[in-house]
Amino acid sequence: MGRLLEVEYEKIFKPETMAALKGKSGQSLKQMLGNKSLMQTLMSSQQILKEIIAAEAPHRDVLAQIAVDMVTQAYPIIDYANIKIDAKIGDDMSLGGDDEPPSEDLNTPELMKAKRRIINGITQGASIRGSFAFYLFREYLDLLDNSLVDKYGEILKQVFGIYDDENAIAMMLAALEQGQQMAGGSSEMKYDEEEERFVIKARALCFPMLVHEIVKGLYEIVGTQGFGQDKEQNKAVIGAVDKVSNEPRDFQYGKFIYDKLNDLYFESNIDDARVRELFFTEVYKLDENEFISFIENILNDKLTSTQKNWAMGEMKNIAKDLTKDDTGLEGLDENKKPYTDIEVTDKYIIREFNENIDPIELMWHRDNENRIVEIIGKTDWKIQLDNQLPTSINESISIPKHMYHRLIKGTGNLKLKIHKS
Repeated sequence: MGRLLEVEYEKIFKPETMAALKGKSGQSLKQMLGNKSLMQTLMSSQQILKEIIAAEAPHRDVLAQIAVDMVTQAYPIIDYANIKIDAKIGDDMSLGGDDEPPSEDLNTPELMKAKRRIINGITQGASIRGSFAFYLFREYLDLLDNSLVDKYGEILKQVFGIYDDENAIAMMLAALEQGQQMAGGSSEMKYDEEEERFVIKARALCFPMLVHEIVKGLYEIVGTQGFGQDKEQNKAVIGAVDKVSNEPRDFQYGKFIYDKLNDLYFESNIDDARVRELFFTEVYKLDENEFISFIENILNDKLTSTQKNWAMGEMKNIAKDLTKDDTGLEGLDENKKPYTDIEVTDKYIIREFNENIDPIELMWHRDNENRIVEIIGKTDWKIQLDNQLPTSINESISIPKHMYHRLIKGTGNLKLKIHKS
């Protein structure tokens, strides 16, 4: 790797890696924007944003709380790590921070800057992917205004889609050089010494942007694990890398780096979403050379057997640790699950949900294999699949791998036979 200068991705990664990233970016551009020109996209997004802001005006406080609840459900690591979220929708996106900006130390090792740049990209990528989770809360959002969800989907596709357009990136960089601000939201994470916990403070113009900023704040917390012990050097790295002018490329490429790490988590077949973020922290703890090698190889589908075994072993160890309480006793999570497994085989599970369960425990989730759910007996309980209306469970239901779904409580106990494949 040559001298990084402005810590550009082209100087961090090999040509084959950049070719893969640019290829994915081209595909993403077509998926997100279709045949719209840049000018059409900009005009359309401005109009949709105006409509969203007007529709949300009477519901801002409710939507901010839904955003917090949604992200907390989608990322259970937030409750596990006792992270506080302070989120608001409105025109004022100032965070009230008074910290002086870190000064850049030109002698900071280039590899440390490269690692930080990649982590920033992953943070932006995670926040893009996470912002689309609002589809899981469609029924609640429709109660406020049934036109919002479709507009949310369209605005996110357009706002994030332009980061795959080279002309758009050039235009944004030129605007930034002239001191123009284009942010639809802002976030920061801080550690509250009195309460002894992290706090995510997020502000945004509208609901989907607020979700984006909250997830970004979460991954900024995760990203702190990429720092070393030297605080002054850490500040110098931030000063050298954390620049607004770097964000367009971070948006462009970071989502694909995040996708590959997320795919590796799904490949582990571990059914505990907390493991994902905790695994990311272990990746970030790798030294600079190991970290860049790991990211480069995963992007090219060329993880070595040593790297793959390390990753899978780390995730298994994390999952095992999460099943222990402070006394070291295993199986605690089993007692917290909202169901009882009556029979478990390689082919199926017979599972029972008690009629006294709190409906809030029936959370949206997804599984790491295809499943067919078959009712034992009759029931008025229902099931809801991602972006679909609740439906009767008296007929067999096929649930594809990684599709979000949830149960809706009825009367009496519910007994299911779950076939796995």
